Amino acid sequence: MRTVLLAYDGSDNAKRALQYIIDFAADASKALNVHVLNAQQEPVIYGEFVTPSTVEELNNGLLAKSHHTLEEAATALQAAGVAHQTHAVLGNVAEQVNDAVKRLGCDTVVMGTRGLGSFTGMLLGSAANRVIHEVSVPVLLVK
Repeated sequence: MRTVLLAYDGSDNAKRALQYIIDFAADASKALNVHVLNAQQEPVIYGEFVTPSTVEELNNGLLAKSHHTLEEAATALQAAGVAHQTHAVLGNVAEQVNDAVKRLGCDTVVMGTRGLGSFTGMLLGSAANRVIHEVSVPVLLVK
């Protein structure tokens, strides 16, 4: 694990995944490079009265929320002395994680999971489950 993608949404489980990376980096003999990704699902808009400026305004609001969420992770990583970059994107979480893994050359994905269990997770279709099936690198889930 040298180049890690942390899928970070600011949840308690994502914070535990962040702490796992910080602890791992402190114990690792090799340098760790972390890419922190926050993906915001684009809104589904219906109707004839939606203007391009409305869509742009919504997307800018989502990206602002994403940057705010990423600041928390960046602050913790910087305090721990872990090399990192943040990435705010719009789109489906699993697709964006898969794209980032390929584009950034990550060898591992770390993310938090709510741990809903197999039945509930199957009904809800968790993001973690989709990521596991989308990416071609190991995925470490932190509860």
